[in-house]
Amino acid sequence: MVGWKPLIIFAALFGALFAGARASTAQQPDDPLIDPPAGEIGSRFQVVGQSGWLPGETVTLLLAFTLRPDPIAYPGPFPYQRQVTVLRDGTWSFPIVVREDVLGFGLGPDPGYIVVRAEGGNGQRKTAYFVLTVNGRRPEAAPVAGFGAGTPPPAVLATLGLFAMGTGALLLAAGTLRRPHVRSGRLHL
Repeated sequence: MVGWKPLIIFAALFGALFAGARASTAQQPDDPLIDPPAGEIGSRFQVVGQSGWLPGETVTLLLAFTLRPDPIAYPGPFPYQRQVTVLRDGTWSFPIVVREDVLGFGLGPDPGYIVVRAEGGNGQRKTAYFVLTVNGRRPEAAPVAGFGAGTPPPAVLATLGLFAMGTGALLLAAGTLRRPHVRSGRLHL
């Protein structure tokens, strides 16, 4: 028979799994979008503002390099600044070449993050980051998709959670079916 303690432990682990999924999705916002999200010195990435921007508005892009494990919380300073105008559909886009002579600030020999902050004229401020790799190495605390140093994506967690719930239900059913039945003082199997 399956007791209540394993079910409580299972429920707590399942809840922690989804709490981790919510925390990981909050780390890298969808706006501005950074595409591709990682690369080496000499590579390029596109910064794309997708929603909440007003057509014709001027957006100031601020960039900086940091080794901090939480690039979204980077307070500054931001030595690179450029402006871009929001298109009629409320989006904007700006290409970045990852080179010190283009950015105007040093990148260093270690992997880190290029923090991208977009500030609109209406007081809107959004932050994202580009993961700078060096010889294929990522920063130690770099969030990654899939299994590894970061938390898996929510779809993977949901699949694992459903699998775990199904396994738990089968174990519970198996324990219930195998429990001996006692009727009128005699044991029946």
